[in-house]
Amino acid sequence: MNKVVLGDCTLYHGDCLTVMKDLPNKSINLICTDPPYNIGKADWDKIPNYIEWCGKWLLECQRVLADNGSFYFFHNDMETIADLMLWIRENTQFIFKQFIVWNKRFDEASNKGFLDGFIVPEGLRNYQQMAEYCLFYTFQDETGLTTVKLDMNNFTTLRQYFKDYQKALGMNKKQIMDLLGQQVDHCFRWGSSQWDMPTEETYNELATLPINNEFVRREYEDLRREYEDLRYTFNNQKTHHSVWNYEIAKKNGHITPKPEPLIENIIKHSSNEGDLILDLFMGSGTTGVACVQTGRKFIGIEIEKKYFDIAVKRVKDAQQQMRLEF
Repeated sequence: MNKVVLGDCTLYHGDCLTVMKDLPNKSINLICTDPPYNIGKADWDKIPNYIEWCGKWLLECQRVLADNGSFYFFHNDMETIADLMLWIRENTQFIFKQFIVWNKRFDEASNKGFLDGFIVPEGLRNYQQMAEYCLFYTFQDETGLTTVKLDMNNFTTLRQYFKDYQKALGMNKKQIMDLLGQQVDHCFRWGSSQWDMPTEETYNELATLPINNEFVRREYEDLRREYEDLRYTFNNQKTHHSVWNYEIAKKNGHITPKPEPLIENIIKHSSNEGDLILDLFMGSGTTGVACVQTGRKFIGIEIEKKYFDIAVKRVKDAQQQMRLEF
């Protein structure tokens, strides 16, 4: 195993099943990876007992991903995807979020004319595949809050804050509700699984009540950010639904690279600046380049030496370009 450290990016030449054993539990904020599809594109794309092999790295992904982390992986074979989804459901704690279609043939695509040539032959007996797929998982329910709120060990500082706030008001919960209404109920259930954050409007209404001067009232945005930290990250870019139009990436020494803008989109939606991103099948390093360009930390693992070397160079070049721009 060889390791190259480039600032916030650490690149490993080795088998992901070996390298990942040294990664700490719950240390990764986002996993975005493009595993071999086992469709015979190259020697590295022919894997015996494929589902069993995938299960090994899927369990490692589960171990290293933070409780509020997200997991994306690509594939293009629907029968294999069905087998993997069943395996994930039966053997992991991952919760399926979305099935994303990467549409490669769209009106604005620069190579649309070339791709059109594949759909006109008279002898076709099936629809030409012009898409790949990306599966999105987290550990949490749709809102990211239901299971989080039921755990009394969560939001301990926020619960204590509203307990102290009530003490500073010098009133019991019923007296506060008599003044402001039912909307203040849940934020003062600090000793219950029914506790919840008030809305900003309700919090501002609380500010109209006199309090003990020794109590330091926090800004709502500060409270909101702490509240959101336990939920899986989803920074809605207001640009995408579940079908994504992206050009096919130009070959860069790898036979199946992903487009940088596509990977950047995942990173922007499901991580924050400074977060740690893992790609356990790094290939030519596109995820690493996208991390450099978006201010994220990166761990990449690649077993093929020629692709590893390309990834190292691309990440170095991206870092150099960022230094020139700033």
